Amino acid sequence: MENPLIEAPVPPVPQDVEPGGVGWLRANVARFSRPEDHARRRALVLDELATMGALRDKAFALTREMRDGGVDRILWTVPVAVLAAELGLPDVSRDIVAVSGSYHPHTGIGDDAEEAMRRLIEVCGGGVAERTAARIGLLVQACDATAKLVGKALAAHRSDEDAEGLLDRVLREDPPVRITRRWVGGEVVEVDLSERPFGAGPKRCLGEAQARQVAVGILDALLC
Repeated sequence: MENPLIEAPVPPVPQDVEPGGVGWLRANVARFSRPEDHARRRALVLDELATMGALRDKAFALTREMRDGGVDRILWTVPVAVLAAELGLPDVSRDIVAVSGSYHPHTGIGDDAEEAMRRLIEVCGGGVAERTAARIGLLVQACDATAKLVGKALAAHRSDEDAEGLLDRVLREDPPVRITRRWVGGEVVEVDLSERPFGAGPKRCLGEAQARQVAVGILDALLC
């Protein structure tokens, strides 16, 4: 049965932070926003996603190019590289991986993540506007979850499944993100996502369709 707490607010993050670091990113992305900021920041992400197209084909082509580099490199590079190209950015996968390890409020922020943030902001034009945070946040959120999703799918593959069917089954049986955190009664609680792997309500993942396209493209290339 779906957990109704999934639609509760996310835990608040500090707002009085230095511009340009991981703390600034947390304070300016839609995912961790207060209700009064969420709709505006959500719209920025939707604007970026709206221009993306043919992601399955692009992920397939890049995966085929990288096949000699090993599966792990593909999983942690292709999702970010494909989406970054759609944003008009170079391959920033190395820096996005560094930031993704410190992105969530319950994690510590390492020096490598702060240095990566500085480089990412520079690549995005050097400004610390909300649109910059939206673009970096989009790539960070695509990084870890998509890599884990494709990795689980490869491990669970059956010979009679195509990539789309395999992906659907893994999302039902063993989704890459099983727990999220919500703010309930002034406390942080963990919420089970097993019934809704892309979330629900105002905080539902905005890039579900794009993530699926990229994941299927990678699987098409690795399983054919």
